[in-house]
Amino acid sequence: MQNWDAPGFIAFLPVLEIHTAVPTGIGMGLDYFSTVFFSVIGNYAPVLLLNFGYERLNRILKVQEWFAKLSSQCLKNWIDRYGIGFIVLGVPLIGVWPLTVTMKLFKMNSRLFLIYSFISIVLYSVAIAAIVHTGSHWLHIGK
Repeated sequence: MQNWDAPGFIAFLPVLEIHTAVPTGIGMGLDYFSTVFFSVIGNYAPVLLLNFGYERLNRILKVQEWFAKLSSQCLKNWIDRYGIGFIVLGVPLIGVWPLTVTMKLFKMNSRLFLIYSFISIVLYSVAIAAIVHTGSHWLHIGK
C-alpha cells in the first residue's frame, strides 16, 4: 500500500472513516491537500456504493415492498425539508455508512443526498485537518 492510498482505504472502512483517515494521512507525512483529497474520495465511495446499490435492489418487487414498509410519506417530507441538518450532523456522529442506509430507507431525494453528503464530508475532512494542524503546532510536533 502506498502512502497516498492509505487515507482513502481507511476512510472507506465503516468504523474508522474520516475521523481516522485524515490524522493517519498527516501522520504518514502526506501533505494536507492530498490527505483531505484521498480521505474524501475514500469516505464518499460508500455513499455512492450504497446509493446505487439501493437503487438496484429497489428494482426487485419484494424488496421494494419491504422498503416501502419501513418509511412513510410524512417522514419523507420531513427528511426532504430538514435532511441537510441531519446529514451535516450525522456524518461526524454516526458515519456515512449508517447515514446513507438511513437516508435511503427514509427515501430522501438521491440528488440532494449525494450533494449534501459530499459537502459534509469535505467540510469535516478540512476541519479535522485543521484541528490536527493546530494541535501539532501547539504541541510542537514535527519541528
